[in-house]
Amino acid sequence: MVHIQDLPIELLHLILSFFVSPDDLELLNGDQNTKAKDGKANELNDEEYDDDVPDGTVTLYNICLVSRKFREVAQPLLFRELFDDGLTGDLTPTVPFIRTIYRRPDLGKHIHQISILPFPFVSSGRKPLSAEDSELLKGGIKDIGLGDQEEAWISALEKSDLGVLAALLANKAPNLRGLHLPVRYFWTEPFIQLFQQNPEFLSNLESIWIESDDEMSGFDIAFYEKFLTLPRVRFSTFEYGDLFDESFPSTWLPGTLETQELAFHHCHIDAGAIKKLVQACKKLRTFTYNNFSLDPNDRRIMRAGTVAEFDAKQAHEAALVHKDTLELFHLEYAMELPDVEHIEQLVSSHVKVGSFRDFSVLHTILIPHAALPPHPQFPSSLQRLHITDCNSSIRELTQNIAADCKNGLYPKLTHIKVFAIDITQPIKLPGRRIPEGKTPEQCFLALKDMFKGTNVNFRILPYELPDFDDYDDLDLDYDEDLGFEEDFLEPGFEEYPPGADPGSGPIPPRLLDLLMQRAMRDPEFAHLHPDEGSDGDSWETDDDDDSWESDGSDSAN
Repeated sequence: MVHIQDLPIELLHLILSFFVSPDDLELLNGDQNTKAKDGKANELNDEEYDDDVPDGTVTLYNICLVSRKFREVAQPLLFRELFDDGLTGDLTPTVPFIRTIYRRPDLGKHIHQISILPFPFVSSGRKPLSAEDSELLKGGIKDIGLGDQEEAWISALEKSDLGVLAALLANKAPNLRGLHLPVRYFWTEPFIQLFQQNPEFLSNLESIWIESDDEMSGFDIAFYEKFLTLPRVRFSTFEYGDLFDESFPSTWLPGTLETQELAFHHCHIDAGAIKKLVQACKKLRTFTYNNFSLDPNDRRIMRAGTVAEFDAKQAHEAALVHKDTLELFHLEYAMELPDVEHIEQLVSSHVKVGSFRDFSVLHTILIPHAALPPHPQFPSSLQRLHITDCNSSIRELTQNIAADCKNGLYPKLTHIKVFAIDITQPIKLPGRRIPEGKTPEQCFLALKDMFKGTNVNFRILPYELPDFDDYDDLDLDYDEDLGFEEDFLEPGFEEYPPGADPGSGPIPPRLLDLLMQRAMRDPEFAHLHPDEGSDGDSWETDDDDDSWESDGSDSAN
């Protein structure tokens, strides 16, 4: 009979990996508090044990104690990632993790990811390093050979500076694949100095994610110039940063960056910078610029005089450089609010995008309704279209897209989702008019039925409200009993059985309820509220035009 320890290392690794779920793998290294001694992992004592540590992680700790072979298999899983969400308010588990790596440098080769989130770190509440940890890490600093910079590093270490701690850990991780770090409490100078000391530093890095919030908005993305020039970086994500043509990094020359996936959330980039950045990428596969949010806490108030951000037309023109490789194009601007003083900042969201016909592999497009012309042109490779921030009639646009589908222009298109704060606005006639004698259900079906005979599942979905009470500026009317569609913003791309027609079928009851409830609360429909004894489904108006033929261009187009 074969003993389990006789199995190949690769098979044992696969078996032990089942002890930890993907979510636990993100947490386990952040919550580990073991101390390695003489090559063996000690058990968690009662004071160190955390009820939130996943059961699978504790199992892996115990497996390390079984035998040397089992420890060799389990330790790479335990030290795969440092994950610190900042919930402790100090630098636990970052410091214990770094302590273990500096005591056991051989474990550094297992680190693939360092993830330190931006809040709720409070610098005044951080515990100073223990004397033992301080001496251990000071020794690590001296080993680097920083010369005149050594004193500055030690001074920062004594203040538990997160930038120095992260740099010290990254310096012991030759196989590091991903860095997810906060702008708050993090400075790039230690990393820059390590780049200068060691040409191989972060040479295996594939992903850089610089996270921030509105309180720290406006940092210069150009500060992270060196990270994007690394030879293996494929994924680059920035939050609440700015990038302007005037300060664009001189090293980001055309065709020099390996980044294939660019993502910006609540950032501000001008036209010159976005053109140069996209041109600097050798092969761009996905582009995301998403500033839309219903959460008041996510809003950025730009200073007067700030250079205008790029518009939809300029983004499209920049992306054309990668028309043979781009697979996803995601563009969303900040929502329009009545209290925005500098309305010129919103002009970018109303400039119409150009034709996508020349894109050969583009399969997913997320784009604001206001940025689409009445008759948009998409690539034949398109599979999913999300039309966002829709606050006016979408009938003409829908009619033109449906006609193109029936003419065979989009053979792979299966999903069209229209997202709106008020889901009755897209189904009105152009000019925000209400068709005579039509109910919300009939209006929606008139749009949905345009895709009969195609493979397209056409849906209009409401945005989900954030879990906050500050809705005053949004002018929304949320019904607690109805709720909202669960897949509102980043829905799963569901599949349908062979032969099924996703474009047909009844409206889901919850969506129909939302349509009716919203219509009855809309001020424009106040006169439609049924009198006692009248037909509650009536949506009649005094308008003599009861047809669905447009008498003018869509007000949003």
